[in-house]
Amino acid sequence: MGLKDKYEPYFKIGTAVNIRTIKTHEELLRQHFNNITFENEMKYSSVCRAPGEYNFTAADRIYEFARENNMTVHGHCLVWHNQTPGFIFENTTPDDLKETLREHIRLLGNRYGELAESWDVVNEGIEDKTDLFYRDTKWHRMYGDNYMDGMFMIAHEVLPGKKLFYNDYNESIPEKREKIYQLVKGMKERGVPIDGIGLQCHHNIYEPGVDGLKKAIERYAELGLRLRITEMDISVFRFEDRTHLAEAPKELMERQAELYEQYFELFREYHELIDAVTLWGPADDTTWLDNFPEPGRKNWPLLFDVNQEPKEAYHRVMNF
Repeated sequence: MGLKDKYEPYFKIGTAVNIRTIKTHEELLRQHFNNITFENEMKYSSVCRAPGEYNFTAADRIYEFARENNMTVHGHCLVWHNQTPGFIFENTTPDDLKETLREHIRLLGNRYGELAESWDVVNEGIEDKTDLFYRDTKWHRMYGDNYMDGMFMIAHEVLPGKKLFYNDYNESIPEKREKIYQLVKGMKERGVPIDGIGLQCHHNIYEPGVDGLKKAIERYAELGLRLRITEMDISVFRFEDRTHLAEAPKELMERQAELYEQYFELFREYHELIDAVTLWGPADDTTWLDNFPEPGRKNWPLLFDVNQEPKEAYHRVMNF
């Protein structure tokens, strides 16, 4: 029995994949996951390198992998301050840029809409390093406050029947949690067609902990929207820690296992609100945290180890 089978009564189990891992982790993916997110291959600058010129080769291959293995897709992502080609903002007007975005979303929707049941419409639009509310991005500069309203309206028009999410990290830190809540509350009050909130859950073994995550889930639940855990991993280091370790100490792996157990217990408690829980990578041998925030530092944030074997965290998640 895999993760997806054990959690079938609760929610889908997803992971982030790329053009390499669908080959190197093929059996692991087939056994344990029924929903995938394209790690980078669906992002704007990955598919569009010049005005009007698209290359879907890598994204198509991942999509076919999903189809061949009866997986659904979570579309990631449509509007972001990173990995968006700068040329779309050049020599344009607000109206023309909206048409450019509309056409981009239409292309993705037409190509991947059969399996893509949900989409991150706006990714990481809230500021969390200063007292500002919105992150300073080209999108915000072009359209001003409430700019996300228009982005969701376009996505709703072009992707009918799909669930549309706002997605962000540090979603369980109180200050940012409240900003996200106010953002989405305002959108709902203005009649914006938003269906849910994506909680990235890039956490570590020290913070924010199960209490912080529970408060976030309960706060967002007040809005009456769907929730997704979209990019989950549990680092063994605090964010500011630059320590390098040759292998993960047993005590850190035990703490991680306890947290995964507590988190998934929490997810099961609130499963009626949660569409999917997605891990940001299939196993510890391929994790973005090996190079963030400290380049070349090994991390072990997932349920399967560097040999793609189940860790204690996996057994804790499965043993209920």
